[in-house]
Amino acid sequence: MELIQAKGDTWYLAAAELIPIYRLEGGRCILLDSGHGFEGADLAASLDRAGLRPLGVFCSHAHRDHAGNNAFLRERYGAWICLPFGEAALSANLPMYKSVYTSYSPRKLNASIGHILGPVDQTVAFGEEHVTFCGVPLQVVHTPGHTPDHICTITPDGVLYTADALMDGEELAKARLPYHAFHEEARRSMEKLRRVSCACYVAAHRGVGTDLVSLVNGNLAMLDRLCGVLLELAEEPVSLDQLCLAYYRRMRLMTSHVEKAALYSGNIQVMTEYLVDMGQMNVLIREGLRYFQRL
Repeated sequence: MELIQAKGDTWYLAAAELIPIYRLEGGRCILLDSGHGFEGADLAASLDRAGLRPLGVFCSHAHRDHAGNNAFLRERYGAWICLPFGEAALSANLPMYKSVYTSYSPRKLNASIGHILGPVDQTVAFGEEHVTFCGVPLQVVHTPGHTPDHICTITPDGVLYTADALMDGEELAKARLPYHAFHEEARRSMEKLRRVSCACYVAAHRGVGTDLVSLVNGNLAMLDRLCGVLLELAEEPVSLDQLCLAYYRRMRLMTSHVEKAALYSGNIQVMTEYLVDMGQMNVLIREGLRYFQRL
């Protein structure tokens, strides 16, 4: 993993997603997220080569590609783990996690994310905007939507880590079905980020830049475009399964992978619920089943 400077003492590792690092004196550092579990050995090797010892992980949310090495870093380096309060509650155990991520069967879910479940050392309270973590003063921007209690973080150098609140680069350009647990909240959080002042940003999915407003606009336009596709496909009443199939065909998202199929259908349901709430789609009941039609 290449270690790249963003600004001042804020760097990032170019892993599967970008992992920001804030460097302290004496080779100490904190990580903002820890990446995928399968990257643990590479992550440790990259830190060791740079002479860095992580004091802790200040985690944006409890997904396996962002909290995947929390337990590993705690065991290897004694790293302190911090999560937003709501994310810490969800990842406390499997039943809590399952209460939100309902598309997976319990055993499949545990096999996928069991390694990120467990207690943390510190939490960020709802609405808390300034947090000191391992001696580092951090500014927190609460951005629920992608997950229930997702946060973005601004380092002392003024570098904003957007985590999964925004996409950038090729991933934004090619987005076909981005994941958000709460679509309307995700949009509100994007609008909130439009007003944030920062020297530059680091987006986990994968970009670094200075024009945050353009990035927000691009993400909102992408969501509008994909919601528009759903509306086109619901000219006549369709069940959720029928809508999913039509969307998969249109966007070339066909899969035989059980987890991906569950994730895709869950995403489409969230987007459909948003369109219903916005008065752009109607829900019809036929023989006990839901059908959706654009208005």
